[in-house]
Amino acid sequence: MIRINLLGRPRPKVKRQVAIAGRLQLILFVIPVSLAILVLTIHHSMIKGDIEDLNQQIAEKNREKQQMAQLQQEIQAFETNQSLLRGRIEVIEELKRNQAGPVRMLEAIGNTVSITETLWLTSLGEQAGGKIEFKGLAGSLNAVADFITNLSQSGVFSNVELQESVQMPDSEGSISFEFTLTADFALPAPSGASADSQAAAAGGS
Repeated sequence: MIRINLLGRPRPKVKRQVAIAGRLQLILFVIPVSLAILVLTIHHSMIKGDIEDLNQQIAEKNREKQQMAQLQQEIQAFETNQSLLRGRIEVIEELKRNQAGPVRMLEAIGNTVSITETLWLTSLGEQAGGKIEFKGLAGSLNAVADFITNLSQSGVFSNVELQESVQMPDSEGSISFEFTLTADFALPAPSGASADSQAAAAGGS
C-alpha cells in the first residue's frame, strides 16, 4: 500500500509513551519486594549473630563441664589417697600399740610388785578374753589386798579380781598365802586421740 503526503510537509513523529498506570504498578511491586528482601537480609544477619553467640556459649559450657569433670576426678583421687593414708596411719598406730602393750604391762607389773611388801609373783599368763592371770605368794592377806589396790591404780589394769587365796605354812613355821587373781589390761588412750574425740563430739553437738 502506497501513502501519499498531500500536505507537502513531513509528517510529525508520534512518541510512544508508557502508560502511567503501568509505571505505578511496577513501582508498587518493586518497593515491597525490595523492603522484604532488606528485612529478610537484616533478620538473617541477626539470626546468624545469635547462632554464633549460642555456639560460643555452648563451647564455653563444654569447657566448664570438662574442667568440672577433671576437678571431680582430682577430688575423688584425693579422697581415695586420703583414705589409704588414714588406713596406713591406723595400721602404724595399731602396731605401735601392740608393741608398746607388753612393755607397758611388764613395766606396770614390775612397779606394782616393787611397791608391795612381802609379795612375789610366780607366774603370769593370759586367759581367754584378754584377761591377765597373776599367781604368786604373799606374806599376808594385807599384802595381797595392797597388790590388788596398786594394780587398780596403775592406770593400765582394771577389774582386778581375787580368784583364790590359800594359806600355805612352810617348814620353818612361817605362814604365806598363795593367791590367784585376774585383771583386764588396756593402754590408756593417747592425749591427742582424746582431744580429737572431744573436738569431734563438740563439732557433732
